[in-house]
Amino acid sequence: MIKSDLKLGDILVNQGIISTEQLRTALAEQSEKGGKVGEILVNSGVVNEKDIAMALSKQFGILYASLEKGLLRPNLHQELEKLIPEEYARMRAVLPLSKHLRTVTIAVVDPLDLIVTDDIMKMTACDVNIVITTKTEIVEAIDAFYKSKEMQKKAIQNQFILMDGEGKEDDQKLDVREIFSEADAAPIVKFVDLILMDAVEQGASDIHIEHFEERVSLRYRVDGVLYEANAPDAKLYFAIVSRIKILSKLDIAERRLPQDGGFSISLRQKTIDVRVSTIPTIFGEKVCMRLLDVTKLPLEFGALGYDKWDLEIVQREIGRPYGMIFITGPTGSGKSTSLYTILNAIKSPRKNIVTVEDPVEYKVDGINQVQVKPLIGMTFANALRAFLRQDPDVMMVGEVRDLETAQMCIRAALTGHLVLSTLHTNDAPSAITRIMDVGIEPFLLVSALRLVIAQRLLRRLCEECKKPLETLDVRFREMNIKGPIYEAKGCDRCRFSGYRGRVGIYELLPIVEEIRNMIYYRKSSDEIKKRAVEIGMRTLYESGLEKMKRGMTTFEEVLSVTVDE
Repeated sequence: MIKSDLKLGDILVNQGIISTEQLRTALAEQSEKGGKVGEILVNSGVVNEKDIAMALSKQFGILYASLEKGLLRPNLHQELEKLIPEEYARMRAVLPLSKHLRTVTIAVVDPLDLIVTDDIMKMTACDVNIVITTKTEIVEAIDAFYKSKEMQKKAIQNQFILMDGEGKEDDQKLDVREIFSEADAAPIVKFVDLILMDAVEQGASDIHIEHFEERVSLRYRVDGVLYEANAPDAKLYFAIVSRIKILSKLDIAERRLPQDGGFSISLRQKTIDVRVSTIPTIFGEKVCMRLLDVTKLPLEFGALGYDKWDLEIVQREIGRPYGMIFITGPTGSGKSTSLYTILNAIKSPRKNIVTVEDPVEYKVDGINQVQVKPLIGMTFANALRAFLRQDPDVMMVGEVRDLETAQMCIRAALTGHLVLSTLHTNDAPSAITRIMDVGIEPFLLVSALRLVIAQRLLRRLCEECKKPLETLDVRFREMNIKGPIYEAKGCDRCRFSGYRGRVGIYELLPIVEEIRNMIYYRKSSDEIKKRAVEIGMRTLYESGLEKMKRGMTTFEEVLSVTVDE
């Protein structure tokens, strides 16, 4: 802990929070009645708790943690409640946040309370790292943390009361009334709520619940990487899956076929859409839940990571009145986010915009969105036929999967409509050959296609702890990179992963005259790519290197999602 030469009162005066006269009055009261200057100022209404906490943060050179910034969120997977019991946490106003190796990070109100620091060192046998917060916020954070752990504890304690595990293996003997009873039992309801709350707090995009021969696995995908979480006991598994199915309006008695559904939850003034998918496995159903936070959807190009020259190409092409634009990449590469951002950029009262999706991921005001329903004949192709009778200006198709859908998209693009869609290909040139492989003739494709965008997501380095490499190895010297190049270290803010958030990298292929001629003569994707690079296209790998040079990610992260060319 680094202590400033300035006293608390002096810092408050220098920051213009209080006047010199107000400080003199507080010091006089302290001299007469005793107590702390900060408490005297708060009690007199001159300052608030946050002002004092931020001043102490500056005085001692340590982090100010607030609920608003999400820094008072203990790591729920380190059993911190066992390190610091709830009774002591409430008595001394201290909250455990994380534990890394032999160091435990705690939030306190008074950084000078050496008794607390000494107690924590004895309790945990660890060194202590301190952050500062306010009394009000720490009480709220303590309530939230220990309450959630108590919910989990009670759910686990009740698991053997809920079910004895006998007679559950035979699908033919399941009693639907019994399933409803178990799935609606309070501990199971709370346990599922806890899983969802925990995943949202961790910033997860997906939750995976799997049953293996002798255990259950619970994993969260955070920033594109799967992490193990505290899994429930195997005896709880069947009731948990049933509860999720009830929420998703799925058939709880059907365990032999895949099912898809969804529901919404509200948490801290946010609405999270949850897409649920189940598949049968040899040991039980696997459940995957995708969490879609509408409030986090950027809908602005500045948040997607486009470089200036790439953004100019995108904005030029989406400003055209007609043509076809494809966005390509694997699942989870941000294609849907890019599509919604484009739609948000071009939507206007003067334009009729319609989309057909499977499923509709985000609801956007001012855009007519249609959900695919194959069972009743509402396919991509049928929806597109209907769209053409709706006087559209812009059409977005969730994915081109077959010849019929591809033909309808090309037809729409050739008859004065701007059409946006996605494909699953490794790079931009491969999208061209994929469409021709589906059955589209080259002379139609060259007339309709305007732009192909391939994209990936890279984990972004944590700004709080990233560290420049002291020496650059031969790889960087061969690429004529002089630095600084950063590496991931890990801290409390990033939960010791070294990364926080993700950033996009892009490979843009405008269909210029030379590329159009190569498509017409059915050149291979490799030939198209080679020529595109010669006339200025940056590959995904090169785009990733640019992000690395700007200190946004690491070389290892670039290699993990692109091909070193």
